[in-house]
Amino acid sequence: MEAITVPEAVKDKPQIKAGDISFVYYRERGDLFKKQVIFNQCAISFVLNGQKELYRHADCTIIRPGQGLLIPEGNTLIAEHVVKGTSRDELYSSFIIFFPQRLITDFFTKHAISKKNTFADAPPYVLFSNTAYLNEYLRGVRALVDGGQQLSYPVALHKLEELLLIIYELYPAQLIALFGDGHEAAGLSLQKLVENNLFNNLTLDELAFLANRSLSSFKRDFEKAYGLSPQKYIRERKLESACAELKKGKKASELYNTYGYENLSNFNTAFKKKFGVTPAAYGQHVAV
Repeated sequence: MEAITVPEAVKDKPQIKAGDISFVYYRERGDLFKKQVIFNQCAISFVLNGQKELYRHADCTIIRPGQGLLIPEGNTLIAEHVVKGTSRDELYSSFIIFFPQRLITDFFTKHAISKKNTFADAPPYVLFSNTAYLNEYLRGVRALVDGGQQLSYPVALHKLEELLLIIYELYPAQLIALFGDGHEAAGLSLQKLVENNLFNNLTLDELAFLANRSLSSFKRDFEKAYGLSPQKYIRERKLESACAELKKGKKASELYNTYGYENLSNFNTAFKKKFGVTPAAYGQHVAV
């Protein structure tokens, strides 16, 4: 899968561009498939219609209308689509502000904001719900884009800083943890990435992408950390979790899809190979 780079990939969308700051109105039919997206700039994204499923480092979230997300530069998996039950003619839409990460450092300095991080682990993004003020802000900048208005760089920077101030007032600690002192040194734990995504059914290519590694480097680093291949480790961890669910009275027919198997027969075969009995036999044994 070829990765998409933004904001370069949305240069044909309606937008206001002033220097290295862009205000973009984004509309697409969307689909349920995850895309590999490389953010070459930070982004503040507001979902207007549909929903955005986002995987970043060891976390995943869903952003719906009325919510926004501040995300730094880096690798992300994204699926954008219209919610089932709505018209097929409706498009997924969002409003996105792109800007270089150095402008956040400038923002901290300008407003004398301490960059000391109080979080043990830096969050991968800042997720927030729109306030009345944010809704008015969105209406204003969307009207400028819709009207084909152009902004000077100082005015565009002023609009960006206004938005950053709102986010800072809502989530000061999270913003500082994301961009403050030590956020780069904290790095990303390979173990945390794997464990937090065990049941998200991500491919090895997708896990490697989130880990900012090639597939071969990811496999090599994984085997150093775990002592076995990622395929075998993930498969065995899922089957162990399935055991716990069977003990609770769940049926194999309820579990196989959750644990990444295309059909019940494949799940039964893998389970018996590891534990010596079928899921049904195991469930009957623990129920006695």
